Amino acid sequence: MSNTPNANPSSKIINRKGIYQALDERGNIVADERWQVITLPDGAIQFDNETVRVAPFDEPRSDSATLTLEPNLQLRELAIHGLFGKREGRVCVAADRTKASLCWRHLGDVKEKVVAWNNSLELDFLSPLSNMATVLRSRLEAGQSRSFTCYNLDPVTFQPTQMIQVYTNMGQESHHTRFGTEKLWHYTLDFGGDARYFSHFWCDNQGVIFDFASTAGYRFVLTAADVPLM
Repeated sequence: MSNTPNANPSSKIINRKGIYQALDERGNIVADERWQVITLPDGAIQFDNETVRVAPFDEPRSDSATLTLEPNLQLRELAIHGLFGKREGRVCVAADRTKASLCWRHLGDVKEKVVAWNNSLELDFLSPLSNMATVLRSRLEAGQSRSFTCYNLDPVTFQPTQMIQVYTNMGQESHHTRFGTEKLWHYTLDFGGDARYFSHFWCDNQGVIFDFASTAGYRFVLTAADVPLM
């Protein structure tokens, strides 16, 4: 199986891995995230990360997440685990895809919310991996925009909140990265759907994000990658 990036922006990721740094509005590094995206034997796509978050993050800790998409790119499951098992979040979609269970736990306090589900819903958590998954699933062509109903998981508690997110594919452009100037896909993200929290990010043909910048001041930067850059 080749690691060479595909030429189609809607193509599936095969095997990729790298490291992100998260920066606050003052440019301080507040997290390091090691991640991988792999294709499983059944054709499903699995996203994994391990992140170390430091102050001023509200609850400095390590956490890890695994998000799995079915071969047809529908959501299968998301599981997030916090430091020493004190916190956990999980989203499981039923086999008939009509409902999903959203659970979050702190120590012995477990809460669950069962929601109606369909393939137009998205998940968001504090990692560029969630945006990578949405880019793959949305298959937006240049100039296209799409509004999603999204369940956003709180970065500390993992409690889900329903909101609207709007993704727009602005087309390809040259963008400066840690690896030099690369030709990447430029996306915008209206987080909340009211333009109060607006982000720009740039990704390659397989959806791997090189740079993510929010008008709120925070940023994710790809600092290492495992395949030839595009």
